[in-house]
Amino acid sequence: MRKGEYKYETTSVTGFVQRIATCLLRHGYVHYVQGEVPEGKDPRVIDRKLLTKYEVVQNEWRRARRKERGLANLQYLRCDRTWVLMATEGYHPMKSDEQKQLRDIREAPVQIAGYSIYLKRGDFKKKTSPDEEPVRDDKWHARVLISRERYKELRARFLDIACHRTVEGLVAEINGLPFEPYKPVWRQLRKLVRLINKKRKAAGYSPVPMAAVRWRRTIVKAFEPFEEPIAA
Repeated sequence: MRKGEYKYETTSVTGFVQRIATCLLRHGYVHYVQGEVPEGKDPRVIDRKLLTKYEVVQNEWRRARRKERGLANLQYLRCDRTWVLMATEGYHPMKSDEQKQLRDIREAPVQIAGYSIYLKRGDFKKKTSPDEEPVRDDKWHARVLISRERYKELRARFLDIACHRTVEGLVAEINGLPFEPYKPVWRQLRKLVRLINKKRKAAGYSPVPMAAVRWRRTIVKAFEPFEEPIAA
């Protein structure tokens, strides 16, 4: 990729999710249109069409000027055949043109490869003293989960095999799941282990250790070929 070229094609689902959750949401890209490139069609045709039609590619100076004027900025991202066009608050022709498909990530999560990505307000902050009034964190925070449907599938499968695999076999299967342990994902997988162990205990089998759930997330360079993982 040439220096200065607009980067939008991620080389992995991990990079796609990471780019949205840790970068675009943080910069206010909360409105989105998501789509799939039809089989048999070159994704690059869709890329060029959307990038050109909505003038997505802007330098930082022009993005800053648009923001000052109350206009929305856009970012485009694609992973394999899944694409998403994201916009900040403010006016943009895209929002009118794509009104029927336009979603707010605070209300409708982006779904890809079993992940669910959305924004949620913070929980109540912990009190530092008994007399302190509870204060809610009003900031929006990016949340990455295993989607509800995918989690149901995983739960059904693992409960089905809970007493038909060795501890080592179950650990290997859990470690092999294609989900990075963002905190909500980590919690979901630990809950899954507890459910497995409840069933194994009733049958007199030894438990699966909680260490089966990886807690270090892999950081990737979203637009470059995967090389060595960097633990976060």
